[in-house]
Amino acid sequence: MIAWHDIEGPSIDIRIEPLDSGQRADICLAPSEARALARQLSEIADTAQRAGWTPAVLAEARERYLPGLSDEQIIERLDALTARLGGLVLGHRGRIDWRAGRMLIAETGNELLDRAAAAVDTAEHHLSDYRQAVEQLGTVKARLDDVRRFFEQESERGT
Repeated sequence: MIAWHDIEGPSIDIRIEPLDSGQRADICLAPSEARALARQLSEIADTAQRAGWTPAVLAEARERYLPGLSDEQIIERLDALTARLGGLVLGHRGRIDWRAGRMLIAETGNELLDRAAAAVDTAEHHLSDYRQAVEQLGTVKARLDDVRRFFEQESERGT
């Protein structure tokens, strides 16, 4: 691949020559054409990657890394992980790479911890409300006891 500037403007020359094929293609692109081609190749890569999420891969993901998730949820997770890792999710024989699997497990664990922390925060908030109510009720009870003693004293004075 060579990028250069000629009388027409900037150009990118690309030579594609698959090994041992005896075939060769020479392509010349303007930068705008190269960007459009890159977008198209990215879309093709996304489609090809999604085709890699076979029923066997989804079953493996569900069994080993993402129990209880639907196929669509697993695909969302695998797509996101693919985007983060640059496509390095499938490993030997089309199975989920062990590093990607560990990342899925860690993400699932972090989500569980986030939900647990949110539940603890909610419980703490509710319990603090109860603590305030108990304190206020304690204050009211003390005042009621004061009023009761007052009435008892007043009723004893009358006798």
